[in-house]
Amino acid sequence: MKLVRLNLFICLLGLLSACACASDLSRLGDSKTAEERRLLVTFTDRSIDRALPANALDGYRLRGQYGNSGWSEHIAQDLAERHHLQFVAQWPVTTLGVSCVVYEVPDSLPVQQAIAELQQDSDVSSVQQMHGFQVLGKQAAPTQTYSDPYLHLQTGFNALRIADLHRTTTGQGVRIAVIDTGVDTEHPDLQGRIKYSENTAPEPSDHNLADIHGTAVAGVLSAHPNNGIGIAGIAPEAEILAFRACWPEKPNSLAAHCNSFTLALALNQAIRMNSHIINLSLSGPEDPLVHQLIEKALAKGIIVVAAVPSQNQAGGFPANIPGVIAVGQTNDGNNQQIVAPGKDILTTVPHQAYDFMSGSSFATPHVAGMAALLLQLHPDWKAADIKRRLGSDASTANLLDSSTALASPTERSR
Repeated sequence: MKLVRLNLFICLLGLLSACACASDLSRLGDSKTAEERRLLVTFTDRSIDRALPANALDGYRLRGQYGNSGWSEHIAQDLAERHHLQFVAQWPVTTLGVSCVVYEVPDSLPVQQAIAELQQDSDVSSVQQMHGFQVLGKQAAPTQTYSDPYLHLQTGFNALRIADLHRTTTGQGVRIAVIDTGVDTEHPDLQGRIKYSENTAPEPSDHNLADIHGTAVAGVLSAHPNNGIGIAGIAPEAEILAFRACWPEKPNSLAAHCNSFTLALALNQAIRMNSHIINLSLSGPEDPLVHQLIEKALAKGIIVVAAVPSQNQAGGFPANIPGVIAVGQTNDGNNQQIVAPGKDILTTVPHQAYDFMSGSSFATPHVAGMAALLLQLHPDWKAADIKRRLGSDASTANLLDSSTALASPTERSR
């Protein structure tokens, strides 16, 4: 009997190890060419929200403490065998009630044929090709090494007169999810500002070389004010949830890449953790799963702020989703966007440093930060209220201005 129990225990350990492997994200960024042959498949996961004792998918759990059910893993493997696909990764998207699986199509099978066959499979809810997304920003050439407070160099902060606003509101109690590369939480201007961080992308060998873009976005939003060093953030007392869904194209590069799967995992978590605002300083092609999750966020009253690419950049999604607050750095004729400071923005970068950044990636957190300031004063406001207040006319491109944003409707009409 003892021998039987021992064998059962060993089998259970094997199953748990297999579950951990099924949730491994390490292969997601292993090859750009492989990504072209990867598919994102979802199917209804009956184990999500089941009223069973100790169900690992019920309620919120920190990453690593919940994962795929044995039933969903069986379905995923069965689909792989049935359609001659290679399994890459799997994770439950709990807010949609589905399991999301990444498969790679072998070279011997045309990708469109694999998609068509999966679409006919009764077990499959949706199938799409994996899409790539890019963060939107460019790094200015460094001019000198800074060692003194740099508030006077913060063009966006000063143009919006944020120092005056901080007498009334600092974003306290507002939860902002930053879905980007990771954030250097040890930066002296960001210490204690990042309330939660999670990795949904391949783990980098050196975070300092991988997390430039996310650290820069977080600095615009929440750098510690009045601490005698560096810069001040737009909404310094907001709670920042940092989700690392993107990774750099090469070490120490500002340019970074994300895909459908990593963005979906991060969006799912941002929704589950009851974020008030989601900052997306990125852009890419239309994506069904990401679109569905953003619509889910909007339906829950979450304010989604997304970057608009410049005229010479591809993409436009997800900023083009109705209800999303689209942000650009220049007035390029897009009459649905808010124009905010996005050129030569001084902000935080890894290695306890600061640098100038340009692009709509850095205009976007100015708007997300302003939204947090408004939400502290008006917790019941929705995205439409925020957009209306930040722009005098939503049908035209508007230059973000703090005095206009916080003025009463009566004052604005004078």
